[in-house]
Amino acid sequence: MECWICREKGNTGEHLIKASDLRSYFGDISQKMPLYFHTSEKKNIPIGSLKSKRLKSDALICNKCNSARTQQYDKAWKSLSIYLRSNWPQVHKSRKVKLADVFPGSIRESMLYVHLYFVKLFGCRIVESGAPIEIVTFSEALLNQKSHKDIYIAFGQRPGKVEHKYAGIIPIQSIDINGTSVFATWLYMIDQLAVNIIFAPKYKHPNVLKDTWHPRKPKKVIAIKAFRT
Repeated sequence: MECWICREKGNTGEHLIKASDLRSYFGDISQKMPLYFHTSEKKNIPIGSLKSKRLKSDALICNKCNSARTQQYDKAWKSLSIYLRSNWPQVHKSRKVKLADVFPGSIRESMLYVHLYFVKLFGCRIVESGAPIEIVTFSEALLNQKSHKDIYIAFGQRPGKVEHKYAGIIPIQSIDINGTSVFATWLYMIDQLAVNIIFAPKYKHPNVLKDTWHPRKPKKVIAIKAFRT
């Protein structure tokens, strides 16, 4: 299977929840202290290593795209994720984050990289699920370090109430017309934090995109939303 980003030979899967998020939240994972993985078909599957294929996308990418080419995107998200989760009580109360506190002197570049991290993850999910969304625009954004014009992200409180430590993603939900998605959305969740990733090539209603972030209109403050189940 070829790498969907550069079309070279694909040989690795991207973590659907970033490994650094899982490690910082759950601590050391081993056969004696596993995570428990749930799907719609089966629950309580023990995971004894963060390298488990169950934690990765079936959509393959090459080693170069997984490391050198997109490493700075991963690092930017790691920094923002750690900041948001480490400061969650204050962040949740104020409903905003000053990006200068996270990325002093490099807001525009670093938040572009955060955007591109979720472009990469969304691309993996499109290929894996077979969603009717053109993948070329995703690979072009990653290869050229340019924003994807139709991808918006929003940050907020994870919906629902979970009594135990929890991380996960929800399936892509889309509006399809004539076999093509004109709108799609999904959530990435770790600890109390949720990230809403939105694909909106046609449906750009202000209420839908309210408090989202896009590199085309960079802001120095991001809003913290209250996501509903």
